[in-house]
Amino acid sequence: MKPRNIALTGVPRGGTTLACQLLGGCENTVSLFEPMDVARVPADVEQAIGVIDTFYADMRERLTREGIGISKHRGGVVPDNPFDQAREPGMLRLDRTERGPILVGRQRENFNLVIKHNAMFIALLPDLAARWPTLAIVRNPLAVLASWNSVDLPVTRGRLPAGERLDPCLHGLLEETPGRLERQFIILEWFFSRISDYLAAESILRYEDIVASHGRSLWAAADLMAPPRLDLRVRNASPVYAESDITRLVDGLTRPKSHDRASWTAWYADDEIHALAAQLLAGAVS
Repeated sequence: MKPRNIALTGVPRGGTTLACQLLGGCENTVSLFEPMDVARVPADVEQAIGVIDTFYADMRERLTREGIGISKHRGGVVPDNPFDQAREPGMLRLDRTERGPILVGRQRENFNLVIKHNAMFIALLPDLAARWPTLAIVRNPLAVLASWNSVDLPVTRGRLPAGERLDPCLHGLLEETPGRLERQFIILEWFFSRISDYLAAESILRYEDIVASHGRSLWAAADLMAPPRLDLRVRNASPVYAESDITRLVDGLTRPKSHDRASWTAWYADDEIHALAAQLLAGAVS
């Protein structure tokens, strides 16, 4: 089989890190979690694609020669979730990964190489997808927003540095929007709309379907040899999301006047959002 470079992307806190880990478990495949310093990638799209192309080549050479790649990791392993599982009341969860070398073992020359980045890769669509097979992960938008408000990330504050560097229109829109939550909705729409506009339906996977299929829908979409069946569970109703203002988030996601910008409705109907809200609210009360 011809070796492939695969780009993995999607909505932040949408299951992309889990997908990265799952793809890395496939036969003859290495998967790297946000290995590039995105702040050093040129803002010019053509130059950015060139830098990514060079990075793929460099990683291939190093993995073949030394068995070492660059990745965010925890203890030398790509995790399924970079953040703390528990949350102290009133506190945000912290990213417990670091970026650096990981030892995965020397690879044969025909191995598949997956690289995962969210904002940077989404900003570079469709050029990215024209250059490499590209998969994107989406998730129930209420779970996404609730997760954003539970972790310490720029998106928690309604900013997206990597996306804003590469998309001046997004930067301008966020600059002129004063409310943090309003900026989050703009960012959410930016992710879902670009995924919808620039990727084929078969390249877009719902986090919930990946979990329900125990990873097999992801492996099939990537055309990779699957490892043994895994036991996975959906974490959309995680107790760490209960501190978010669920009612306000649901209103922003489902009120009719927002549907002129609600690209997520292509994958998630209002009843799915309301059903998750009921679970989260019940968890907050119990």
